[in-house]
Amino acid sequence: MTYHASAERPVLPYARPYWGQEEVVALAEVVRSGMWTGGDRVRAFEESLAATVGAREVVCVANGTAALHAVLHLARPTSGRSLLVTPALNFLAGPAVARQLGYDVAFTDIDRRTLNLDIGSLAAVVDALTGDYDHVVIMPVHFAGLPVDIDAVMEVASAHDATVVEDACHALPARYSAAGPVVGGHPGTLAAVFSFHPTKPVAAGEGGAIACCDPAFAERLRHFRNHNMRRQGMDPALAIDSDGLPKQWFYQVDEPGQNLRMSEFHAAVGLVQLARLPESLARRAELANRYRTALQGHPLLRYLPTDDGETSGLHLFPVSFDLTRLGLTKRGVFDHYLRYRIAPQVHYTPLTEQPAFADAGRPAAGFPGLDLVSPGLLSLPLFHGMTDEQHACVLDATWKLLEGQVAL
Repeated sequence: MTYHASAERPVLPYARPYWGQEEVVALAEVVRSGMWTGGDRVRAFEESLAATVGAREVVCVANGTAALHAVLHLARPTSGRSLLVTPALNFLAGPAVARQLGYDVAFTDIDRRTLNLDIGSLAAVVDALTGDYDHVVIMPVHFAGLPVDIDAVMEVASAHDATVVEDACHALPARYSAAGPVVGGHPGTLAAVFSFHPTKPVAAGEGGAIACCDPAFAERLRHFRNHNMRRQGMDPALAIDSDGLPKQWFYQVDEPGQNLRMSEFHAAVGLVQLARLPESLARRAELANRYRTALQGHPLLRYLPTDDGETSGLHLFPVSFDLTRLGLTKRGVFDHYLRYRIAPQVHYTPLTEQPAFADAGRPAAGFPGLDLVSPGLLSLPLFHGMTDEQHACVLDATWKLLEGQVAL
């Protein structure tokens, strides 16, 4: 079936939240409860997330960037030089937070087969730079939902006494291997960070979470997200009034924290979305498999995802076109899709192109994987709630692009 551009048809985005009456009911219950923050729903969401990913502890915060900030802040020693090493194909949140916290930043290349961090490039960067730093954090990204080879990352980290923090904002509920544990439950990493942005499979409007296996670190996170206020273990000289009785109103702050709390509204929506996650992943896998079956092996595609949901969380469906052989620019590709009322997205503009990171460390070998894939990289629409007709329209427009049927 062939589909034609139509001004009457709404533009199809690359992602859209899926919701139903359950979210409406959950939000109304929070409104009626009068407990809009600091209530039971955040705790229930944390417990459900911990069960989902197999982590001992989960701490929810306001968004994914807040989660990255909290982890990197608490991971950094009070003295010495710190370095964050992360792939160049990445959203800017992690490196930006690191810079704000006083870290230096270095980028690795990506594996052109997976778009994840390239292990050889990681080893080269860490080998070259770690001697200059007192503390190193390696932050791999489970790109588009496909898990990185975490065992290989841990091997590099162990050789250099580096800390691993997983950027798992794309990766709920991905698995490290087909029969392995869910991302977020690895005992060797300091933490895994998740996001519940509206484009994610579990969408809460906004929201983030930190999964970890260390109860002491989780407790530090809980204090930090609430201004580092505590009411237990306080200094008696401060907490006891002149009459010898406890000051019931008193709280103690030994080090400034931040307000990074998740609201009860976001947690209530997140709980509903988390319960729907198996259904969402199944639909995403079905749509991704159709894309892959139709496009696999095409000579003008430099990258096509290979995972059908066996390990990937299928947050995105990124593809990379050979623009040179197509005779097009990336703008030309976007214009083609927009004529069919389709709005793909780019994930991401490489961090090496951002002025904010112009002085970041780089591998001596450069970025051959990134340079090959990035020019033609974009994400095709993939979301729970996408109809078969919409999917067929995207495939039709893609085939016309690959066959040179582009109206310029």
